[in-house]
Amino acid sequence: MIKVLIIGAFDRYNYGDLLFPLVIERQLSRYGKEFEFEYFGLVESDLSDVGGLPTKGLQEFYKACNDPAKPVHVIIAGGEALGVTWNSLFAALNPLFQRINKRHVKVNKLLDLNGWTKKILKGKTTLPFVFDKSDFAGVKSVTLNSLGGSGLSPAVFAKYDFFKEKLQNADYFAVRDQLTVDNLKKSGVDADLFPDSAILMSEFYPLGILQKRITPAVQNYVEKNAGNYIFAQINKKTTRGYEQVIADGLDEIYQKGKTEICLCPIGKALDHDDHEALQEIGTLLKSPYTYFDADNIWDIMYLIANAKCYVGTSLHGAITALSYAVPHVGLKVEKLGAYLATWGLKGNQRSVEFPEIYKQFQIATAAFKEDLEASRDRQLDEIKKGFDKMVKVLETN
Repeated sequence: MIKVLIIGAFDRYNYGDLLFPLVIERQLSRYGKEFEFEYFGLVESDLSDVGGLPTKGLQEFYKACNDPAKPVHVIIAGGEALGVTWNSLFAALNPLFQRINKRHVKVNKLLDLNGWTKKILKGKTTLPFVFDKSDFAGVKSVTLNSLGGSGLSPAVFAKYDFFKEKLQNADYFAVRDQLTVDNLKKSGVDADLFPDSAILMSEFYPLGILQKRITPAVQNYVEKNAGNYIFAQINKKTTRGYEQVIADGLDEIYQKGKTEICLCPIGKALDHDDHEALQEIGTLLKSPYTYFDADNIWDIMYLIANAKCYVGTSLHGAITALSYAVPHVGLKVEKLGAYLATWGLKGNQRSVEFPEIYKQFQIATAAFKEDLEASRDRQLDEIKKGFDKMVKVLETN
């Protein structure tokens, strides 16, 4: 039996984070090995009612890692985990702490916010997800899967003197975009480049499977508007002040593009707050629209998979569109732009400025289905090569 501990931010309702453990378990299970999986977040949680997996908390994770009698392998599941701090992870779980963390630049002048939060959470490493097997008595390998570091700079390596060595000591280290590869190279660290593992979702959750998991309201909407609606999503943080510009772009899609508007949040966790941003957009739209409150991750997946186009700031919204070969417009977010630059279709390889929504919608929806499918299939081939490497690590250590 090969025991695998999968750790990540799956203790809060954020679509992308909840996808990682589902896809990793499904893909690794294809190899016919005797894997036993356990899931961990910062805190104990159970988001199975929205499609996630229950997690054990951080202290349980450390306990499992420090038992040499029962050796384990650790997979850091994915996301912008390179250099992520304790305070930024905790801010998505605690409303009071989120208010403190919003002023982190000022607070850090008086107090080491990361160190303080580490003490609160009883963390055992300086950064939550930066460690190697030498840090724990019972860990045989550490896998860094589908990580992003589009904002990673040499300053992070300068601040944390252990950072470079820990990354170099990883038994498997894969990042999801070329910008992250380049950022790491500047500080002398090499990593494999593979697509985000969530690209596999369409293989495990084809439309027929999703149909059995969605809410009746979503089922009815898709039957009524199949293929003639946009799935639109924005987060609050990066779109504040641009709400009217975004609403105008969506109105253009409805009026000139003769396409219905579906608004649906993807990140409802603190610090994403898509639902608040979209409700504001709703008050500014001149066109009719339908709002879904993302009752579960299957509703989100099914709505994007059946849309004429995805329009949004969410990387995993765009990856869902890529997985189901659906046209997509990425809006101005660095990690999304980095992913599309690496894996997107020619002519649609960036996240666009907010005034460009309608123009990019025209470009995106002009793409041929076979080109979208070829792009998806290339990513599927590549990520499977990544998992082949990962399984070798899990078997041989």
